[in-house]
Amino acid sequence: MSEHRILLIENPASLSVDLGRLRIRRDGFDDAFVLPRDIAVLCLHHHTIQISVQTLRVLAQASVSVMVTDEIHHPCAWLLPQVGNGDLVRRLRQQMVLDGSALKGDLWKTLVQARLNTQAVNLRVLNRKGALRLERLANEVQYADKTKCEGQGAKHYWAYLFEDRFKREKQGAEDPINTRLNFGYAVLRSMITRSLVMAGLNPALGLGHSNMENPFNLADDFIEAYRFVVERYVAKSEILEEFDGIARKQILGFVEQEVKLKEAGYRLPAAINESIASFVRVLDGRAKELTLPTDVITKLNDESWV
Repeated sequence: MSEHRILLIENPASLSVDLGRLRIRRDGFDDAFVLPRDIAVLCLHHHTIQISVQTLRVLAQASVSVMVTDEIHHPCAWLLPQVGNGDLVRRLRQQMVLDGSALKGDLWKTLVQARLNTQAVNLRVLNRKGALRLERLANEVQYADKTKCEGQGAKHYWAYLFEDRFKREKQGAEDPINTRLNFGYAVLRSMITRSLVMAGLNPALGLGHSNMENPFNLADDFIEAYRFVVERYVAKSEILEEFDGIARKQILGFVEQEVKLKEAGYRLPAAINESIASFVRVLDGRAKELTLPTDVITKLNDESWV
């Protein structure tokens, strides 16, 4: 299923369509073929990759999100599918109504609480100290997070998750931990954005994020509830200095994890879709709460962690 596959291409290649299949042609290798419907995210990670407009059109029609990375492995562009979703106008109007309602602050509060609680779960599962403080902060979150518990929790969390005086850095980070986190977040953000677009939602209209220059505010809201999956995977992985192709493929393994939603296990892409579906139900008035993750189900001694 497309929800379960991320295709990373990080060597010179030519991408085209052959009999409805994506053909990947590389010098010295046999051509590889993949059905577009089996791809969730196509990550183009080399500056010499060639791809035609026709190929991009076929991928978009198959609901594939295409991400392009820059020379330091950060995303610099996304192609998001817009496949004739008849709910686009209705969803946009619902989002605009929500933007001016009190419910918006309640939903952001829920997302912040999910972030803090999953941070605490990570610390406990990884045998780190500091989980109790995060659990208390989660209970103290106010409407729209007016007291900035999210920021307090982040400062506390990063002080305990990694050793050796780790400092969280976003743009321009070059150390082995931050580069892996940022790459994982980029893929996760692309998956969430794809799910939002496929649900007919405008990813620019956020709940807690409202940067006028950010077209993915809503994705940055929902990613808060899912960051812990990337963080735990990185924390359990062997960290080498060089962030090469092997390292990038290793980090992509976080997509294979199962996430717990209301005591049920979901593969990560399916869990994201369910969380976005719960947001749609809230917009429709069919639900009052978001369905958000509480833990990763995969055991830490599983071979997929190493």
